[in-house]
Amino acid sequence: MNFKLLSASFGAILLSIHTSFGQVTENPKVDESSAPYVKIKRVELTDDNTIIHLQFVDKTPKQPQFRSQPGLPPLPDSRVPRGLPQINESQIWLDPETRLYKPGEIDKKFRFIRAQNIPTTSKMNVSSGDTVDFVAYFERLTPGIEEFDFYEGRSQGGLQSWNFYGIHIKNPLKKETGKPSKPVAKATVPTKKPAAKAPEKPAPAPKKEVEMAVLKGTVYNAKTKEPVAAQISYLEDGDTLQVRSSSGKYRVGVNVNGQYKFRVQARGYYGSSFSLAPADSSSQSFDQDIYLTPLIVGETILLPNIYFETSQYTLLSESFEELNRLVDVMLDNPTIKIRVEGHTDNVGDFDKNLELSRQRAESVKNHLIEKGVNSNRIEAKGYGGTRPITKGSEEERKKNRRVEFVITEL
Repeated sequence: MNFKLLSASFGAILLSIHTSFGQVTENPKVDESSAPYVKIKRVELTDDNTIIHLQFVDKTPKQPQFRSQPGLPPLPDSRVPRGLPQINESQIWLDPETRLYKPGEIDKKFRFIRAQNIPTTSKMNVSSGDTVDFVAYFERLTPGIEEFDFYEGRSQGGLQSWNFYGIHIKNPLKKETGKPSKPVAKATVPTKKPAAKAPEKPAPAPKKEVEMAVLKGTVYNAKTKEPVAAQISYLEDGDTLQVRSSSGKYRVGVNVNGQYKFRVQARGYYGSSFSLAPADSSSQSFDQDIYLTPLIVGETILLPNIYFETSQYTLLSESFEELNRLVDVMLDNPTIKIRVEGHTDNVGDFDKNLELSRQRAESVKNHLIEKGVNSNRIEAKGYGGTRPITKGSEEERKKNRRVEFVITEL
């Protein structure tokens, strides 16, 4: 046998082995992930398993003390969160409750079987700058599922879970062989009555899994309708969690019994927020697109959820969350100057409404100054009822009572 023939035969053998054991996807496309320091390097599908090859890279710099998540106090020495450094060391592990899901179909899940080179019941120390390659084995994905989610769980207690959303792989449907099925022999009827079996002991109740819902959507520029790279933050069990999207698309797994408030931020845009209570809906899949207003000179931006005492200009505490978002924008963009504008409806005395709107704008300005924004960057004006945005029903006219800001300099 010459060399060319030998090579061809060897290639045919390799191809037959590859076909028998399924598909391999190198460096699969992943729409979003919760931790940028963990990557999926390869997904291999065998007859029995979905094998996921991952890589952890500790890129955290050496720190003299613990570093907690934003908004949380420094962590005690006894708790080292995954991915956060203790001077020059991190701890990692893989939760055995990790599951694979088909996006939007939570009932289609594939359980974790075992892992290699990473513990599941303890923690492994990793020095700063180290790389750890590890493998996770799951039940075999059903042929035809070519996009799935890797869901380790909800981050809590300052610990970061590793979740991947929208993993794209090669997993085509199996072709029918067309072979006729063998005839099934008829069961013979027993001539004797079988002896009664002893009553079986009831099987132990399976461990109840936390039900998960999926929230997904895209962040857009409200002017151009083009996708925007953004960060989605939310609170869960007291922890602040973040999902970063370079494409604008995002997907988040949430507890179906939880209540959430999401905050969306993007550089060069005014942020937005929205709430979600999955238990209020029979669905386990939610779509929420977000449109952010760009920070450009002359742009008028509504400040929602600003509340005052009735017929007064004293701010209520329910307003502080929205106002603090504006504070963050002003501090992150130190060259921006704005004009805060107060508006009322046209019911009542014209002059009193004009003065009330001015006082309310001044109240907003004073709050920004108290939070560290320089006073020469803020102007305040009141327009009373002279600039209505609607003339509809009484309910519609309530929209005229509002606070806005205009970017005057950037």
